Amino acid sequence: MPDIKSVPQEEADIRLPEGIEKIERFAVEVPQLTLPSGTAGKAQLPEGLFPMSVGCALAFSSERTDGTLLFYGLTDRGPTLPAPSVRDDAGNVRPGRYFLSPMFQPRIVRIEVTPGKARSLLPVALANAEAKPFSGLPARDDGAGKPFAILSLANEELSGGLRPIDPEGLAIDPDVAFWVVDRYGPALRQFSRQGVEREVLFPGAGLPGFLSGRPGSLRSLARLADGRLVTFDRNAFGLTRFLTVIAVDPKTQTSAAYLWPVEHGVWKRGTRPFIGDAAALGDGRFLVIEQGTARDGSRLIQLVLADLSGATDVSGMPPEELQRAKRTRPGVVKRRTVLNLADIGWTAKLAKGLALLPDEKTLAILSDNRYGAEIRVENPDAPLSEPEDYVLEKDGELTLAGTRPNAKFIVSRRSPQESRTDLFLVTFGQPVSEF
Repeated sequence: MPDIKSVPQEEADIRLPEGIEKIERFAVEVPQLTLPSGTAGKAQLPEGLFPMSVGCALAFSSERTDGTLLFYGLTDRGPTLPAPSVRDDAGNVRPGRYFLSPMFQPRIVRIEVTPGKARSLLPVALANAEAKPFSGLPARDDGAGKPFAILSLANEELSGGLRPIDPEGLAIDPDVAFWVVDRYGPALRQFSRQGVEREVLFPGAGLPGFLSGRPGSLRSLARLADGRLVTFDRNAFGLTRFLTVIAVDPKTQTSAAYLWPVEHGVWKRGTRPFIGDAAALGDGRFLVIEQGTARDGSRLIQLVLADLSGATDVSGMPPEELQRAKRTRPGVVKRRTVLNLADIGWTAKLAKGLALLPDEKTLAILSDNRYGAEIRVENPDAPLSEPEDYVLEKDGELTLAGTRPNAKFIVSRRSPQESRTDLFLVTFGQPVSEF
């Protein structure tokens, strides 16, 4: 387990960017997840524990009189890794994904921050309205076929979950407890403080109808002062120059969609960024973590100030009109990049939690450790190959470009730094709302 500490700014090896007064850095103490150990099939897993991933979202809860800060973090569907494609009885090949803990039940996790220490505690496991546990596995085959094969580490195809959920965004509603983005739905799910589902919004029933049949598209969640919930869709309408901001009023079950312009020339050609998390500021303004591969191939994570005022709802516009839309068209979301996280010493690959503290000057940023797991291929004949390059044949053997190699997949722990959950408290010299 990494040391739990706050690094005093005078000890940090990075100069404070202009406008920032203080940065506190923590390695969050997280629960350990027990995974099946030993060798199974062609996959091998080392014995021991893996760190829980609690950084898939972040929401501020309260501050005690002694200064203790209370947040809520979020797991996703559980630890997964790249896997070979799978050939079915008809000879067709589908991409695969290893699910390292098929019985994993996603959960909301409380995070407590005191001087010099941050720890997660009191996990709230998510269950449906009948108090039956949700599963991180995708839905069972409904006859239409799953888009990818769900594999155990024994290279056995799993049937999927009866009550699937893939959490990717969290917001606190003081009246009802929690709202969670579910990528599988796609859906917005409301939960009690005990983790029991109370309400669900689906495409056409609270969410825009154009999301129907588009699982895996929603990320992040923020609650605006007027009660609307804001989430992001990365692939709506098949656009290349925009992401889509979706604002939902859960009380009236109405929604609107707005175009989020992707900066030209910033990201690697042919790619677009994805949204890590968002934090509301008031008056339709919010901060967003935007991340991806930069034009030069480096990892880029940046903080963006966004404003919905003046943005045009495009929910009812013809797709062909949206395809022609330019980044400078009237009515797109106004946005401005305010900080590159590398400038404050951020080294984690993923930043997926963002929250504003009551002083309105301090932001909390949380990393996702991806359960500290990684996979590699041992194949002397193809040392640079990846699991996705292989096909799992019907007889259970692996093939690579039609040959049957002597290959083995090794699952291991990432480095201590990559397995750590980082929490930064960044205090600016002025209220964030005045940016």
